[in-house]
Amino acid sequence: MALGKPRFMVCSFVTLLAVANCGPQGSGDDDPASSSSGGVAAAPVTKHDINQVLSTGQSLSVGIDGGDAISTSQPYSNLMFKSGVIAGGAPPRELVPLVEGKATNPAHPNTETMSSGLANLVAKMAADRGERHDVLMSVHGVSHYVYAKLKKGTPPYQSGLAQAKAGHDAALAMGKDHVVRAVTVVHGESDDHDHNPDYQADIRHWQADYEADIRAVTGQSEPIPLLHSQLSSFVKTNLTSRIPIAQLAEHVESGGKTVLVGPKYQLSYAVDGVHLTNDGYRRMGEEYAKAYRKIVLEGQRWEPLRPSAVTRSGNVITVKFVVPVPPLVLDESAVKNPGAFGFEIAQDGPPAPAIQSVRVTGPDTVELTLASEPTGGNRRLRYAYTASALGVSAGPVTGPRGNLRDSDPTQSRTGGNPLWNWCVHFDEALP
Repeated sequence: MALGKPRFMVCSFVTLLAVANCGPQGSGDDDPASSSSGGVAAAPVTKHDINQVLSTGQSLSVGIDGGDAISTSQPYSNLMFKSGVIAGGAPPRELVPLVEGKATNPAHPNTETMSSGLANLVAKMAADRGERHDVLMSVHGVSHYVYAKLKKGTPPYQSGLAQAKAGHDAALAMGKDHVVRAVTVVHGESDDHDHNPDYQADIRHWQADYEADIRAVTGQSEPIPLLHSQLSSFVKTNLTSRIPIAQLAEHVESGGKTVLVGPKYQLSYAVDGVHLTNDGYRRMGEEYAKAYRKIVLEGQRWEPLRPSAVTRSGNVITVKFVVPVPPLVLDESAVKNPGAFGFEIAQDGPPAPAIQSVRVTGPDTVELTLASEPTGGNRRLRYAYTASALGVSAGPVTGPRGNLRDSDPTQSRTGGNPLWNWCVHFDEALP
């Protein structure tokens, strides 16, 4: 296609939605979310005395290798079971202030989970709105476990239901009402290692099973979304991975039931390059807190920073994004530029043309200029998709990553660091 006579084609998540959606030039407004993520009402906002969050997954859900606990006091009124935040399968029906570490749970190492980061920022956000929102956190994840060992009917899953029952009973004994607001998941490494081809369907079943079974325990009508984050450490075993792509696809297709918070390449990783530091775990919890606020406190849909439409005219590619807080920014200070700011082109046949420039051209738009027009088959636009080398550490310096973020002004409770939303890993059809 010559630049002087442009022909445009819009492909809105062809690969993710598995339906053709190509037509004349457009802005991507047919995407389920607007470009500014103003939000579509997800559910009526309800108030409860105790709001429980169940956490599952593998090693990152239980704070492995992050170093000593750092959230060792409770600044609000958030809660955990007396047995600790990693509560076990038969937690006592006694609630105490939420803190991290072995002082309250000697059966586990002195670790920092994402629990306090999530609950404490949610409480602060509610307080900033003139409200009180007490969160009960309980973890039932198990290190190294694939989905098949965590799904409905397994001991960890039953532990989660037992924690929901114990939370409900404890609240009633205190004369308070109770609801389970969400299940958080930090998962995907082992299923990536095993090349699980059904991961998207698996997480869909995971959410549906939790929602049905927890509602049977609590009697609640409120929805129970599954909040998850993309796998960003696949580089330890694979140069690329379909797990983060499946996680994004299910977010797009689920209608707010399975909710993608975002990627994890921007977080601080431990020496092993797979697990997070204690501050990384706390910050991850705070990023989940932003999705929780949008869904639970505001009754809106949460959208991560993700592509909504890809168009091309000759050698120029235009990408529209769903942007939580515009404008878009290419940031090389918080994340090291891996080349082309994390974007890459792939095609069958001849080598893909090089990316000559990447520019933010609007609050929700990025433009890529290629050295020549792509002419191969199965053309793809990818982001944070391929690692530079097998086995390097994940994270903002050496792992699969990119430099595109939004301008979210939300600050971490600790250190005043901004909690920007970073673009998800993606693999999109290129016209």
